Amino acid sequence: MSKDTDKLVPGASPTMINVMNIVRKIAPTDANVLITGENGTGKELVAKEIHNLSGRSGELMVSVDMGSITETLFESELFGHVKGAFTDARADRKGKFELADGSTLFLDEIGNLSLQSQSKILNALQNRQITSVGSNKQISVNIRLICATNCDLMKMVGEGKFREDLLYRINTIMIEVPPLRDRVDDIPILSSYFVKVYCEKYGREPIKINTHAFEKLANYSWPGNVRELQHAIEKAVIMSDSSVLLPSDFEFGSTAKNVYHHELTLAEIEKKIILDCLKRNGNNISIAAAKLGITRQTLYNKLKKIDPDLP
Repeated sequence: MSKDTDKLVPGASPTMINVMNIVRKIAPTDANVLITGENGTGKELVAKEIHNLSGRSGELMVSVDMGSITETLFESELFGHVKGAFTDARADRKGKFELADGSTLFLDEIGNLSLQSQSKILNALQNRQITSVGSNKQISVNIRLICATNCDLMKMVGEGKFREDLLYRINTIMIEVPPLRDRVDDIPILSSYFVKVYCEKYGREPIKINTHAFEKLANYSWPGNVRELQHAIEKAVIMSDSSVLLPSDFEFGSTAKNVYHHELTLAEIEKKIILDCLKRNGNNISIAAAKLGITRQTLYNKLKKIDPDLP
C-alpha cells in the first residue's frame, strides 16, 4: 500500500476484531510473530501496527522482501559486508539485521527462501549474532522479528522445503489475516476510508458511496483482497465527476470495461486529475497546486504540456 494508507484500518468483522485484539496483546512483548494470509490482505500493515504499539516504536521498522533478494546477494543484504569482500564492495555496508538493532525486523515472503538461506537465518536468530561478508567479527543484534508469508509453511516442512526448526523459531505467535471475501463487514469501512484518502490526495471534495455501490462491492470476491479494493476505490475517485460513487463506477473481472488500466494512458489520467482540480478551485493555479501537493511552477509546467498555447 502507498504511504497514504500506511496504517492498519480497524475492521468490523469478528475476524479482524480478533486480529486487532491479538496485535494489542502481543505488541508490548518481544515475541516472534508469523503473519500468514493471501497476497493483498495487509500482512505488512499488521506488522507495522505491532511495531507501532511496541516499546521499539521510537525506531524505524526495517522491512525486507525476501522474494526479491537473489541467492548471491542474500548474505550481503541481511548481514552486510566489509570493503573488498567482493568485486563491487567498495565500502563497508550494514545489513538489515544490524540496521534493525534495537528495532523490529520484518521479513516478508519468508517462504520463498532456499534451505541454505533458511539455515543462515536460523543461525542468526539462535545466536543473536551476525557476521558480515568478508569479516570474522561477530556483531550482536537485538531485534524483534516479524515474518510474513502467503505459503503453507507446515506443508512445506512436510515436503522438505522449509526447516521445521526455523518454523518453530519464527512463529511463537501466529496471526492469520483473512481474505477480504471472508470479512464482508469490513468492506464499507475500508471503502469509506480509501475514498477519504484519495479525495484528499487528488484534491477532490468529499465523495460518498451510495448503497447500491456498497452492495456491488460486497458481492465481489476480491481475489486481490484489500489491495485490489484500494486500487478500485482510487480509480473510481479519479474517474468520477460526481460527488457520489455509483455501481457503474466499479467494474471487475477480465470482461470488465477497465477504463483506468486499458483505455487511458497515465498522462491522460494525470491530465484529467489536473483539469478537474482546477475546475473545482475556480482555475486558481496556486490553490490547485496546493491541493495536488505540488508547487505552483510544477503545475504550470504540466499545464503547458497539456496546452502549449498557455502564456
